[in-house]
Amino acid sequence: MVEKRRYLSLADNGFLITETEDSPKHIAGLLIFEKPKDADPDVVENLYKKWVTVDTVYPPYNLKLNASNPLTPYWTEDEDFKASNHLEFFTMPEGSTREALYKKVSDLHEPLTDQSIPLWRCYLIDGIGKDRFALYFRIHHCMMDGISGGKITEQSLATNVKDLDRPPFWAMEDNLYNRKSSRAKPKLLGRLINAATTNAKTAYGLSRISTQLCLEAVGLTTNAISLPFTSSKSALTGPVNNQRAFTTASLPMARVNHLQKIARNTLNHIALTCLDGALHRYLEHIGRPLEEPLTITMPVSLRREDAKVGGNQIGLVATKLAPQTDDPIIRLREIGVSLQNIRNQIDTSPASSIQAFSLVTNGVSQLVESASASQFVPPLSHTIVSNVPGPKKTLYVEGARLLEWYPVSTLGPGHRLNVTMFSYDGQLHFGLIAASAYLPDLNVLGDYIYDAFEELEAVVQSPDMGASLLAEKRKPKAVA
Repeated sequence: MVEKRRYLSLADNGFLITETEDSPKHIAGLLIFEKPKDADPDVVENLYKKWVTVDTVYPPYNLKLNASNPLTPYWTEDEDFKASNHLEFFTMPEGSTREALYKKVSDLHEPLTDQSIPLWRCYLIDGIGKDRFALYFRIHHCMMDGISGGKITEQSLATNVKDLDRPPFWAMEDNLYNRKSSRAKPKLLGRLINAATTNAKTAYGLSRISTQLCLEAVGLTTNAISLPFTSSKSALTGPVNNQRAFTTASLPMARVNHLQKIARNTLNHIALTCLDGALHRYLEHIGRPLEEPLTITMPVSLRREDAKVGGNQIGLVATKLAPQTDDPIIRLREIGVSLQNIRNQIDTSPASSIQAFSLVTNGVSQLVESASASQFVPPLSHTIVSNVPGPKKTLYVEGARLLEWYPVSTLGPGHRLNVTMFSYDGQLHFGLIAASAYLPDLNVLGDYIYDAFEELEAVVQSPDMGASLLAEKRKPKAVA
């Protein structure tokens, strides 16, 4: 029987090439559930015992990596798949806090994924309160991006509390990964024409972006996509070890949506305004303040609506946030302009050129990190921030209601922090993962995000647009 091979794209393979023991490249989700009423005390362990016997599996969960040639790795189907190789159940010690759960997630997120079996792991975690349990699921980034992961996970959960007969996610034959694209496959001539057209568009797009960046480098223009490798060094940038810290923050979507309407801005504008203010305050908290605008790398989806789910179809572009200010209105305005400009620039550039630009800039960043030359080369940006749209409806597993859904991402070359936002069932959830040896007290940053939101909300909704609030804040503090 001829072995069926599915070769990885260059973008997918990039997450394998850049992976090290200090910087694993898997992404994950932390899902927190409410146990069904009158549930058996061992309901979570029983769920594990039920799932661990299910060895029926469908792609992508049965795909095993063959990277004998690292330049042309490919997937093959695992003929000896065992659910027990991928599942684990444990109970947190009695009296464990939410912080203890986050510490456990940090520990689970640190080691490399075993490449001798399909590249995913699932942990069922009991003991986080009397009526709560968690599911932590991680998968290697070379298999899919966060948008694909969110969509496939959503499909595996039930929308009805009484739906108790769904198979576990790896045993769902009709998952989104295996659905055929609605586009007809072109014939040979069509494929040749498409390839030539794509190459021409990529070359045009890259030359256009390069020209704009060259003009910016000599001060003749300012672009939405920031000039790479011009950010200042900070506590957020530099080499890392394999120790991680994880924490979260959440904002109520009803209040976020109301604020959007009043301020006439998007969710991204509101969220990044809060994050920008919180990051500056956090850097002051750890004694490493930054007096210039933060530069963030943002993953942007390049996937067409009718494209197949799976793999990585994202571009990575850097943009500056707001100049240092204590006025949330100014911060919101500056960030709104930056994001609108970058959206326009991306929409007018071929997707292939954005992806090619991303591969080049992140490849250079990885070479700098691998050569331990970060002390000589400015960082690509200060941090990575992404926003993944999630389901608005309530979801369930075996009658247990999903209450919270937090993303747990990976660190990019030269970055010590990744912030990923995910909207679910009336909440905007932030998942923050960081190199704990360099960024202490990460939970404080989560608190600062909510504080920044409340401040922005108060300023926008006040009759004088926050003038009196800011005046009070700026009063010199009395010396005791």
